[in-house]
Amino acid sequence: QQQQQPPSYPLILLDPVLADTEGATIGAERLAKGTRRLGEREAEVVFATPEAASRAYFSILQKGMVRTDEVDDEVLAAFTAFSVKEVGDHNQDGNVQYRLKCCRKMEAAVYQNRISIGDILDDLTVNNNSIIIDADVQLIFSSKRRGKDIKEQKTNFVRDWREAERIISKCRSSSRIHLQENVGHFLTMEAPDSVADILNKLLPSPHLKK
Repeated sequence: QQQQQPPSYPLILLDPVLADTEGATIGAERLAKGTRRLGEREAEVVFATPEAASRAYFSILQKGMVRTDEVDDEVLAAFTAFSVKEVGDHNQDGNVQYRLKCCRKMEAAVYQNRISIGDILDDLTVNNNSIIIDADVQLIFSSKRRGKDIKEQKTNFVRDWREAERIISKCRSSSRIHLQENVGHFLTMEAPDSVADILNKLLPSPHLKK
């Protein structure tokens, strides 16, 4: 009997941050600087409950969200469990205190070392061979982009979509960009059911044909 081959799984990217040349230089430095300042302000802040600490960070995330009033309680509970840690020092009453797990210094370092993947892939193109990433890449792209106003949001959409196309053009021909409407970068928190639906469509069936 012929042995069945295991299913081939795609590489699924959920609204990845893809910097262009400017975003990997000037933009990266600006983000890193702002994040370090934020870390300095947060350094001495502690909260009486995990929920209070979670809400403090969640209010920052909401600036990049669309459906801020529709976040499910289960999502918030999972976010609290993931994002909050117990502080070693207790308060004057001997009660446990909490703060956010997020290390702003590490986050700033990530921004500081941001690269333009599109530029690197262009440099790697050899002998007109456009396929650099030998993988089936499925990129989920959120429609809502960050920006101070509608004009900037539209500009950023065009820029980010262009960068996504640059990446996909270097992958297998089966690779695609999937636009997710009415969600921002934190799409798994805003629309978990919608994300689950598209993942189920993109992943191979667990029941292999006999």
